[in-house]
Amino acid sequence: MVILPATYIGNAKHMHEYARYAMTYVRWDGRPDLFITFTCNIAWSEINEELAHGQSPADCHDLIARLFSQKLIKLIDIITKICVYGEENCCIYSIELQKGVFRILTS
Repeated sequence: MVILPATYIGNAKHMHEYARYAMTYVRWDGRPDLFITFTCNIAWSEINEELAHGQSPADCHDLIARLFSQKLIKLIDIITKICVYGEENCCIYSIELQKGVFRILTS
């Protein structure tokens, strides 16, 4: 039997620690008003423009991750700096990798 520390990413202790952090924000700032799922689409025109002849998006993980990061930053800027949904008290987000697709959860 092996007991993994909370610093080992992906195990139960690690996820429990993240859940505790999120509940701390809820205690201080109240329940979240907004929950957004932002999914990367490998058919984005920006990805296809950068591919070499004969390449598929699955061959360029770095390109997809970089583009997703840029679009994520832009989305967070629109929500927080332009105040589309009003003034914010707190912003929490989580990036998950599921079956080769990046996903963002924001509250």
